[in-house]
Amino acid sequence: MPVRKKAKRSGSIIPQTKLLRLFQIISVLKTGRWTIRSLAQRFDTSERTIYRYINLLEEVELLIEKDFDGKYFIHSSEDELGAAEFTIEEMKLIKKLIQTEVDNNPLKALLLKKLSLNSELDKVPNLIVHARRGKLVEQIAQAMKDKKQLVLHSYHSANSSEITDRLVEPIAFGDNYQTVIALDTKDKQTKQFKIDRIGEIADVGKTFEYEQLHQKTTTDIFGMTGGKSTWVTLDLRMRSYLLLREEHPLSIPYIEKKEEGYYQFHGPVNNFDGIGRFVLGLVDETNIVGPADFKKYLKDKIAQSKIGS
Repeated sequence: MPVRKKAKRSGSIIPQTKLLRLFQIISVLKTGRWTIRSLAQRFDTSERTIYRYINLLEEVELLIEKDFDGKYFIHSSEDELGAAEFTIEEMKLIKKLIQTEVDNNPLKALLLKKLSLNSELDKVPNLIVHARRGKLVEQIAQAMKDKKQLVLHSYHSANSSEITDRLVEPIAFGDNYQTVIALDTKDKQTKQFKIDRIGEIADVGKTFEYEQLHQKTTTDIFGMTGGKSTWVTLDLRMRSYLLLREEHPLSIPYIEKKEEGYYQFHGPVNNFDGIGRFVLGLVDETNIVGPADFKKYLKDKIAQSKIGS
């Protein structure tokens, strides 16, 4: 009788199971502080697998803290503890909600409540966003290599609030591939375009026409372009610290923990516009240590807003 060969087990995890495990790890990290070994024991898996999950969550910009003892955790208020356990049935509904709109389901209200209690869980759909961004980055990188013009279809401009097609010549990527620096062929100006605001990209089959006008500009943590950098120091409370990390992940290397619940940011900016908007939105959660020029900039902004009102 022939011996049947044992099927080789795939090292991959099916998407639904993987998504469920990600939610479970998020839930556990919100309940306390865990070493990699204790997480591996908790989920009956290898430490290497846990590291992969942690890295995946950090790639989608989920804020995972690590204390001095090497234990991982997610900052959570007492109201959130124990509220994020997801069942298989709920995960099936999540899958349906992603694919179609589900209106009449008894689990929907409970699911949305759990999601609203855990803002970090909103990061998981970024797995889909990152896949789309990766495709756009690949298209742009190829155009740079071939020196080809591109059309950025349905680009949403934050400045004008208009959605238009832009014919551009891509020059370089911004930090962390969040933006592309390109020459706008309409006004012959070098601009910065956010990749997430691009609808689709099309190759028009034309090579660069204005390469002599290309200017590579540097961008700071807050997406501002400029030449000489100025270092700004801010004292942050927990809320402003979490928002700074979430909205501007490039700031993380410039943040130092001072004491429990208090942090300090000390980093370079190309101009005060970007960091100014952040601080003005969190006046009660930040304290400006310096420089004096930045304090004056904020006072002038506040004075202008009062005059305008």
